Amino acid sequence: MILVAPAGCGGEVSRSSGEAAEETQTENAETTEEEAASRLSVRDAVGQMFVVGMDGTESNYYVEKMVRERNVGGVLLLGHNLESEEQTEALTGSLQRLSLETEPAIPLFVAVDYEGGEVGSAPWVSKQPSAAEVGGRADPEEARRIAEEIGRELGRGGVNTNLAPVVDTGSGAAIGRRSYGDDPALVALMGAASVEGSERAGIVSSAKHFPNHGPALEDSHVASPVVDHDLQTVLRSDLAPFRAAVEAGVPMMMVGHLVYPALDPERPASLSPVAIELLREELGFDGVVVTDDLIMEGARQGGTIADAALRAVAAGVDLLIVSGPPEDQAAAYDAVVAAVESGEIPRERIDASVERIEDVKDRYPLYSGG
Repeated sequence: MILVAPAGCGGEVSRSSGEAAEETQTENAETTEEEAASRLSVRDAVGQMFVVGMDGTESNYYVEKMVRERNVGGVLLLGHNLESEEQTEALTGSLQRLSLETEPAIPLFVAVDYEGGEVGSAPWVSKQPSAAEVGGRADPEEARRIAEEIGRELGRGGVNTNLAPVVDTGSGAAIGRRSYGDDPALVALMGAASVEGSERAGIVSSAKHFPNHGPALEDSHVASPVVDHDLQTVLRSDLAPFRAAVEAGVPMMMVGHLVYPALDPERPASLSPVAIELLREELGFDGVVVTDDLIMEGARQGGTIADAALRAVAAGVDLLIVSGPPEDQAAAYDAVVAAVESGEIPRERIDASVERIEDVKDRYPLYSGG
């Protein structure tokens, strides 16, 4: 479903040689990315679409197996994985080296949730105020500075991806003081500044939770929230901060486990091709679409994580977060591989996601160690 027709549909115009050369270079770059994606085996290509959690503060058999045998695209580190800067640097370094020593030798996304306020588990990173407090001062330069500082300090521990900022409008269930405020224009301003700050730090950011978790009255960790906004409210209010994040160059967009009946009456946005098309076509986002954690009830809806993973990939999502346990990670990965091998999911669907993932990995300094 394309809600707005593309602008600029006119007749053909002649092009200068410079324009033609630039277009040829772009086409060549796109061809190279497509070839790189298609050179991966099905198993390696599907693996790039997974970000997995792990136990403990040191590398272990299970996460190493996911890296070595399934070529996962990244790891998610939570509070129980983060003890100190030195410990985290050793952990991330060991996993990055393993990934680079294992064909096809692709660096990992190493992701955390560090938003400021109560959501910030990396103990070496300076404590920062909540988004609500920052939004109350309405100073985008402060939001920009905080994101840059967080990004630089995370980087010292080998973390290269921060699943932030929250650009939800409002303080409903699961959001609270994680939002910059109730005004979409303010949230848009502050969220875009945060994206720019992360960019200055050279860290991958991810705006969340599309199309807006702020109005939800239930927590998608334990329920399936429904937001009964009409289409005009979605387009005018809910999407405004996400549009601003796209315009600021955000490389990732996290899609929430929220049912918006105006978009899709049955499926949460994270599993809905209608919602993903809205993000791509209405907002013009061409980066990596990542799910919120698929262990959450809002994604599973009483089913399995493997089923949620299949539905997300079929919907057009690029990157799947599965924090654990290991058997669920393996089952989800195996289910997607089997669906591609059987033809249920076209290989081209996987290659399109891998191209976007590779593009982000090429643009950011994910690992500089030896």
